[in-house]
Amino acid sequence: MDEIQDRLKKLDKRIIELKEILNEISVTTDEEEIKLFISQYLDKLIVEYMKTVLKKI
Repeated sequence: MDEIQDRLKKLDKRIIELKEILNEISVTTDEEEIKLFISQYLDKLIVEYMKTVLKKI
């Protein structure tokens, strides 16, 4: 597996984990700051993922 594919795999795993965490937090708490923080971090990971995909093309 080349470096870019490895990076994409790791980013994908982190994105999935954060989505699950965000979903769980959304159900269990009303703390909007926590939800916002996780959501923003998730957005950054998705952007990083897309940039990595573009490098591969």
